[in-house]
Amino acid sequence: MVRTKRRKKRSKEPVYKRKKLIKTIAILSTIFIIIFVVILLMYPDIFILNNNKGSTFNEKLKAVIIDGLEDDPNPEWIEKVTSYLSSSGYKVDVYKGKNVTINLLLNIGGYKIIILRVHSTIFRSHLFIYSTEKYVESKYVMEQLAGMVERGYVFNKSGPPYFALNAIYLGLRNSKGLKDSIIIMMGCNGTTSPYTIMTLMQKGVKAYISWDGYVTVPHSDLAIVKLIKYICVDNLSLREAVEKVNKNIGPDPHYHSRLILFMRPGNSK
Repeated sequence: MVRTKRRKKRSKEPVYKRKKLIKTIAILSTIFIIIFVVILLMYPDIFILNNNKGSTFNEKLKAVIIDGLEDDPNPEWIEKVTSYLSSSGYKVDVYKGKNVTINLLLNIGGYKIIILRVHSTIFRSHLFIYSTEKYVESKYVMEQLAGMVERGYVFNKSGPPYFALNAIYLGLRNSKGLKDSIIIMMGCNGTTSPYTIMTLMQKGVKAYISWDGYVTVPHSDLAIVKLIKYICVDNLSLREAVEKVNKNIGPDPHYHSRLILFMRPGNSK
């Protein structure tokens, strides 16, 4: 009788463990890539070598008007504001209608005065600025995941949702940034998010002017055109100009909101 050796069965455990390890590595790699992309979107300057840190970003006076109120166009207002700014030596760029995109807001920068004639809202204690891009779930996916962009509906108006940018990310992707910029925010509730204002100041914004509640478009247009005149033509300080607007134009007749000025610490004018 011949004895045969029994073959030992190979354990499947090492194979299982190896597959599990590969799966774990794949999951961790995906998570790492997502985190890296989010950081890149939120803090692009981390990966930019800047050899001009000592130079000034604004060698010439520049101003920009961003008009996202397609439903309330006012070409005469744009013409008058541009005229006042130009008379004071500013080169003025104007973006309006379909050009007011999330990418525009993220890449704006290098301006002494930034005028935002847009809708705005408060969401989760943050100020959001509306673009004119209609909301599509499949667009700006990473920005949505990072909380930079949200879906928003225009107050008191029926219609589709639009993309809205968290205001703390204004000018995020422009290396010139918002340093020493004066931001004039014409939309509703522009001053009711302390966190937004504090963050903008930390990013170098010199002054921030906006409404302390809801405001109608005609009243905001009237007040801001006067504000620009007082600053550029009458040579008043920002504080004097805002006080004169509130005195001469008064609060919004419907919502009673007023213009409020915030200055970065160390700037008194």
